[in-house]
Amino acid sequence: MNEAPRVTDLVPTRWWALALWFLAFVAVVAGLEALYAWMPQIATKTTDGRVAAFDLDGEGSLGAWYSSITLVLASAAALVVYAVRRRRVDDYHARYRIWLWTALVWLVMSIDEAASLHEGFKELLVFATGRRLLGDGSLWWAIMYALILGPLGIKLVLDMRGCTGAIAALLAAGVSYAVAVAAQLGWLLPESGARGVMLEEGAEMLGNVLVLFSMVLYARHVIGPRQATSKRPAKTSSSDAKHSTLNAKHATALAEKPLVTPSGQRPDLRIDRPTLTSKPLAGGGLVDKKSYDERRGASSPRSTHPASPQYDEEDEGFGGNRKLSKAERKALRRLKQRDRDSGEI
Repeated sequence: MNEAPRVTDLVPTRWWALALWFLAFVAVVAGLEALYAWMPQIATKTTDGRVAAFDLDGEGSLGAWYSSITLVLASAAALVVYAVRRRRVDDYHARYRIWLWTALVWLVMSIDEAASLHEGFKELLVFATGRRLLGDGSLWWAIMYALILGPLGIKLVLDMRGCTGAIAALLAAGVSYAVAVAAQLGWLLPESGARGVMLEEGAEMLGNVLVLFSMVLYARHVIGPRQATSKRPAKTSSSDAKHSTLNAKHATALAEKPLVTPSGQRPDLRIDRPTLTSKPLAGGGLVDKKSYDERRGASSPRSTHPASPQYDEEDEGFGGNRKLSKAERKALRRLKQRDRDSGEI
């Protein structure tokens, strides 16, 4: 599972990858604009004289679907930022919670693109007030969006300081949304027909793309550089492999020896060990047993029997300097207890 991809691995970190993704998203916007421009020629070959999928001004078109998908991805990127920021220990004021609200706002905007919630909100306010502001009443939902996105954008800009690219993308998205609202209200290219629709929908889709990449850029900034992990197993030296093999053989030999001999005498648990200890010298390499005892200042030879009081588990052990296994410790305790009962210790 250590090699399994994480959610943060889905965030592109290389600049060339981010540039290619941005160009791809902008190319889709240009393609949808081109389909809308060619729609009159294509519509002549249909029975009803229109192609609803290419109509950017209609509901349920490819443009509405694309905007909805883009905002869903922006919401997911904001959730990634929230998940990473909430685990930081230096955020004493819990400012990371703004990213949870950000993800919720982008999600609601995505639902609005797919289900046209702003149209229903506009008609509800027109019915409640009895007034249509500036034409068809679209100013009602424009004011609602400004009251929500304005404070949110200011908080995000303050929180994203340190990541210039994310701030620039978010400010550019705000400009694109302003152009789309101005075109919707007829302040830009009034009475221009298809050109006004292309300006409005194109600016709105471009704003959604800029919001997405603002979230991705800041997520990249929060995640930071990734450390390359090697999938190759760690290499072991020949000496380590040799001692591991010897230790395994000693443990097997100990398990095969009976604890009680047929004559009732204590079994000899001494295991044939290599003459070299597993403790290295200060300058590297191994030292033989005699030289090792001289360096330790041993005045008398130690007993190699585990039940002897002179037995040193740290120096001798079973097969070199290693910890005894559970079975070996149990056998050692039983032998010592038997010696105490017989009066030998």
